[in-house]
Amino acid sequence: MSVPVRIFCAQGEVPLMVNGAISSHSDAGVQLHCESGASKLQHGAKVVLTITGSEEKRTGTITGLVEAADGTFVVDFTDHERHSADKRDFPRLHAGLPISYMPATTESAQAWVDGESVDGEWTTPDPYMNFSVSGLRFDAAHNLKQGDLLNITLQIGGADESWRVTGRVVRVFEVPVDSPAACSVAVSFEHLPTDALDALSDLTLQIQDSLL
Repeated sequence: MSVPVRIFCAQGEVPLMVNGAISSHSDAGVQLHCESGASKLQHGAKVVLTITGSEEKRTGTITGLVEAADGTFVVDFTDHERHSADKRDFPRLHAGLPISYMPATTESAQAWVDGESVDGEWTTPDPYMNFSVSGLRFDAAHNLKQGDLLNITLQIGGADESWRVTGRVVRVFEVPVDSPAACSVAVSFEHLPTDALDALSDLTLQIQDSLL
């Protein structure tokens, strides 16, 4: 019986998580059968392999990537090392988190959280930003000020799924004169769905694992 796994890759503009299953073992590593999202992986990429039901994580390299007729992929993973999947702190890290935002009122923020459509123009900043499980810091195209409320769409780990999030600007920073941004802002989450929090926590731990 195949064992479900998740491949995490921190290389590239946006961190990538790909689900799959172990199809065979070898002395060097394992061969995986993965979903179509594996098309974004690259040969030679350093990745972390999380195995369902195991307390161990495996750091290694993608050494083979072949597309099957049904659009899935056969992926060869070669081990570098194995380590315990311990729970660490959640520091502020840098990674690619695709977001869009718009200034909001209390009413429009509640409508956004309730799943309604809201009026306004969405802005998509550079996805490579500072983040933690409690908030984001990114370069903004608007002259935002401390206390401003934002509606945010958030994607995590290269997944197609997006979450409806709201945040409050808690600090505003100047940017270089040659920057296309109006300012840089630190935003604290006010509404963050539980599954988005779980995904951010997982992303944080996976990035730490990839640095071991």
